[in-house]
Amino acid sequence: MSLAAGDITDLVGLGAPILCVDTCTILDVMRDITRESIKIHDVKAGLALLASAETRKDLVVLVANQVMAELDVHLTEIEQEAATKLTRFRVQAQRIHDIATEFGASGALQTQHLHGHVVRARAALDRWVAVAKPAPGNDGITARAFARVNAPRTPARKGKDSMKDCVVVETYLEAAQELRTAGLTAPIVFASSNTNEYYVSAGSHLSSDIAADFLAVRMNYAPNFGAAKHNMGL
Repeated sequence: MSLAAGDITDLVGLGAPILCVDTCTILDVMRDITRESIKIHDVKAGLALLASAETRKDLVVLVANQVMAELDVHLTEIEQEAATKLTRFRVQAQRIHDIATEFGASGALQTQHLHGHVVRARAALDRWVAVAKPAPGNDGITARAFARVNAPRTPARKGKDSMKDCVVVETYLEAAQELRTAGLTAPIVFASSNTNEYYVSAGSHLSSDIAADFLAVRMNYAPNFGAAKHNMGL
């Protein structure tokens, strides 16, 4: 079993929506704030979901053991990159301001309030980890992940090492199956911003094989926090 029997009983009794997150989704909380892909409504949705999870009754967050292992590997790198990119932005903003001033622009440049953003974002990420309920792996999950890689079935691709991604997917599929079998009717959503692994090539919808797997356990897919919040009705 991916979840302990007591945890399954508690979660079914609680009846709250379940959010299953992958590594990319959690790391997005702290990634480079200057990247164009970040959207304010997704940031707001993520913080709202976090607040719901922290009530311990409105939302349950599951984090696969594989995701936790990957966070341990990548957290420092992502944090340092975020700090570097933000510093670069502030330097560039100052350069632009200085040049514009030489041409007659007037007004003060204010970027001091951005200082400390990475620390605040890391604190939010740590809150996600703290509130999450572990979803352990097991030999069955590993075997099914290996079979998914060999098939290959999404998120596996020929010529790509997809074992870790497949372990994450199989962990959540097993957890969802256990919860559905035990009677949970609340929404279950798998959130991954790594859409290249799950969407059809150059498309905006799931590959048919993974879509069928999710449908079997009534689990929805969300590419960001905004979609996850919507899918869970929160």
